[in-house]
Amino acid sequence: MGDVVPLWTFGLACLLAAVVGEALEAGGIRMPALRRKEVRIAVALVGVVALVLGLVAFRAGHTSAESGPSPSPAVSTTASAPAPSTAPTTAPTTTTAAPTNTPTPTPLPPTPTTVAVRWQGTLALDGDAMETGWALDSLPPSRAPLGDLGLSCLLTCDADELSGNALVAWTGSGLPSREQCVELLNTQLGNRQLDVQDGSIGCAGTQDQRVARFKVLSANGDRFSLSVTVWQLP
Repeated sequence: MGDVVPLWTFGLACLLAAVVGEALEAGGIRMPALRRKEVRIAVALVGVVALVLGLVAFRAGHTSAESGPSPSPAVSTTASAPAPSTAPTTAPTTTTAAPTNTPTPTPLPPTPTTVAVRWQGTLALDGDAMETGWALDSLPPSRAPLGDLGLSCLLTCDADELSGNALVAWTGSGLPSREQCVELLNTQLGNRQLDVQDGSIGCAGTQDQRVARFKVLSANGDRFSLSVTVWQLP
């Protein structure tokens, strides 16, 4: 339910703003006056998408809450008594092993697990064209108003800023590997918003716990071109 209420509140606020056309405040969200018909239609569409996403999240949470864990099979606590032995008792024979000079083998270090790349390519973000976000768990990534990697928008989109579930800037040399992104996301607090510019590199965590890497190829206000790599789950 943590994601449902904000989505419904945002969706209703967008619909009210599109219908009324005047400045209003609903659910703690301040909506400016929408004079242009094109802007009102776009805001109404965003509101409808937010309401639909909220309904999907509500039904998914309700379904998972109804399904409970399957009962564990009963474990018998009755131990069977061992059968008496009828074999004749013989005295144990003591043998002395001759010392050997066989060296103890040295264990090899574990081989790191290689996780395959799930998708790699270029994604575009454009606030004027309502291309505000991408869901990276889809194959290929799909457009989403509130995605794993997108613009920071309410009614207008912020310039030179990305948003997502968990974003961390990479300050090392070259492009980070998946292991470096995992360490970065585990040791630093992921941000919902991240200031970027041309050439900025960062790591992102997706809704389904996948790891992604991005590089800003170009940044012009609320228009971005991003090179993105998404890895499979280990």
